[in-house]
Amino acid sequence: MATNPNSFLTRENARLKDENDTLRDEVNLLREFVRVLDELGEEAARVTDDSELLPLLRDILLKALTLLDAPDGSLALIDENTNELVFVIVIGTLADQLTDYRIPADEGIAGWAISSREAALVRDVRYDTRFFANIDSQFKFNTQSILAAPLVGDDKVYGVVEALNQPGDQPFSDNDMALLKLFCRFAGEVLADIERRK
Repeated sequence: MATNPNSFLTRENARLKDENDTLRDEVNLLREFVRVLDELGEEAARVTDDSELLPLLRDILLKALTLLDAPDGSLALIDENTNELVFVIVIGTLADQLTDYRIPADEGIAGWAISSREAALVRDVRYDTRFFANIDSQFKFNTQSILAAPLVGDDKVYGVVEALNQPGDQPFSDNDMALLKLFCRFAGEVLADIERRK
């Protein structure tokens, strides 16, 4: 049976259009990422003391979550005296309840990211043994997917950023993880720079 050349061309044109649209979206995302990092770099250069640090970290988290299309997220810092993670900035549903909440620094996906100094991409937490379900239970929250990356600066781990529940059938991608790692590296270097100036 002969193949209809017009049918093949129509399918191939549709495939190429989809591929082109995907590439255009990725290029636009990368351009926005570069613009945001440049803007944050200018903000970071103006930070002179700890009182200006929290607003900058909040801005970094907000911009990361916006680029990742994640409705919920947090930035937690390590309390070296107690070896706990302190949720210093929380965006989304649990912002009021989770801010200043503490968990052991070695618990959950966040704890794994800190101890391994690696980012973690978990598309369905139900199938990941590292998931720390106590927060969901205590605050009646439903974590579905997590993207976590450590805040590392000057070879020191300061904490972790988590982005939660990106919508869609395939939440979070390897590209999303790469973007979050770069954001966290930037924030980690800002923290290290502030610490050096003290």
